[in-house]
Amino acid sequence: MGEDERDCADGRVPRWDVFGTSPDAVIVIDALGLVRDWNPAAERMFGHSRLEALGRETAELIVPEPLRSAHRNALRRYLETRESTILDRPLEVSALRSDGSEFPIEITVTRLPDVEPPLFAGFARDLSAREVVRLGRLQRQLTFLANAGLVLDSSLDYNETLQGIAALTVPELAQLTVIDLLEDAGSIHTAVACSPVPQHARAVEAMRRMHPIDLGGTHPVAGVLRSGAPVLLPSMSPDFQREIATGTEHFELMRRLRYHSAIVVPLVARQHVLGTLSLLRMEGALPYDEDDLVLAGDLARRAALAVDNARLFESSQHLARTLQESLLPHALPEIPGVRMAGRYRAAAQGQHVGGDFYDAFPTGDNRWGIVIGDVCGKGAQAAALTALARYTIRALADRDPATVLRLLNEAVIRDQGFVRERFLTALMVVAGAGAGADAGRLELELVAAGHPAPLVLRSDAAAGPKVEKIAVSGPLIGVSPDVAYVASRTVLSPGDAIMLYTDGLTDARAPARILSEADLAEMLLEADGMDAGHLAEFIERKATCGEDPRDDIAILVIELVNQSGRGELTMPV
Repeated sequence: MGEDERDCADGRVPRWDVFGTSPDAVIVIDALGLVRDWNPAAERMFGHSRLEALGRETAELIVPEPLRSAHRNALRRYLETRESTILDRPLEVSALRSDGSEFPIEITVTRLPDVEPPLFAGFARDLSAREVVRLGRLQRQLTFLANAGLVLDSSLDYNETLQGIAALTVPELAQLTVIDLLEDAGSIHTAVACSPVPQHARAVEAMRRMHPIDLGGTHPVAGVLRSGAPVLLPSMSPDFQREIATGTEHFELMRRLRYHSAIVVPLVARQHVLGTLSLLRMEGALPYDEDDLVLAGDLARRAALAVDNARLFESSQHLARTLQESLLPHALPEIPGVRMAGRYRAAAQGQHVGGDFYDAFPTGDNRWGIVIGDVCGKGAQAAALTALARYTIRALADRDPATVLRLLNEAVIRDQGFVRERFLTALMVVAGAGAGADAGRLELELVAAGHPAPLVLRSDAAAGPKVEKIAVSGPLIGVSPDVAYVASRTVLSPGDAIMLYTDGLTDARAPARILSEADLAEMLLEADGMDAGHLAEFIERKATCGEDPRDDIAILVIELVNQSGRGELTMPV
């Protein structure tokens, strides 16, 4: 019997001096679960001196109370079966210090050889410092993702969203970030690259344009687009770079920028792979690891939804613009001696078709129909009602304007089921060349249906005010079946201009401020001397102050040109 075994048999505590020099805490326990040895590292880690620990039950000494039963049962099962699933493998568990605080440890338990009854040695390592680092890293990651959410929610512009995603990652996550998108034709388009060194990003973008990635090739971006699975590249050897390069120039660029480590994650939204997000670090930086891959995956999921939402928003805007343009005239007719200019400005977030419209068309010899209107609501129903109004007015344009609007009201009432009780305002003008005493002037017959009255800017104020409101009014279209409209008349002398507009102009700065007719009159006075096109542009800019309006705006200016060439003055700033 060896000396250590005699000590065990006699009940004395054996010493394994090699344990005393171990940097890890070493605890020797016997078959009863009692501490038989306790090295200096264990004293420092758990806070118990060797004399305090010897002879005490390990479970009671260092195992937190909720885990003690499991510890005792595991020891009992091993003694009965001599089979264990925990021996000789590292385990991460909670341990107990002498002050009652818990902390994480990694412990590996092994059975000491050639000793009966069995003795066990546990080698423990304090994970507190690692846990602090891990928690710190987790906190930084959560903060990053929170900030990312704010950035991704800040814009629905497609290009701004892509730029924002790339800029998010540099330099915190990457020294170079590239976003590649999968096109409908199966090609790969590099949307944006970002780097703290702008020349590097531009060089990568230029390389991708000259040597685009083949979807069937070996480049990691192509592989991720095909599989939809992320790729972690802790290191990239020159041989690997040569293998994935799209050509010699691409390989030389990777070597010049000193590619070292990379992550490529798919951008997936609504079960469709939109593209990839590639993060790269250069030589000298820490390589990417699994934690970085998890963070990149979280970011990619959020980014993909932002990209998809921006893409859908852009598509919706394009559709709305196309439909809106189809509801406005491609060109205004040429009327001898008359300048006519129309402007349409969609409200902010103009992804829905607006209800504002204008139109102008000949109705006979030296006569023209001019109309401006505003349909209640937006979207498909508003577009349908706008089309109904425009084409009904054109079809009836050979009649007087009061009759045209009365028949339009009847048509809208008949189709109430289709337009779901929507209504509209309208102002119709029939313009014709003056005769007799009004020769050389433009005669206007006006009828309004719930629409703002037009304003006339007179070139000669000797006979009246410089800005004149035309007194014309009438009931809305589509509300009541029994309506009657009364026409008003005015004439434009050479140099005069009349402005027709929708209420989006007065509501442009709402709710902060609603513009009055007096405000519009002041703007017209400021614009005195401008031609029709510049006048309409000036009024729009002045009303909106350069900001997106709250509602759609339509403006139509009709100017009778005088012989001195009205409109040659510069627009005031």
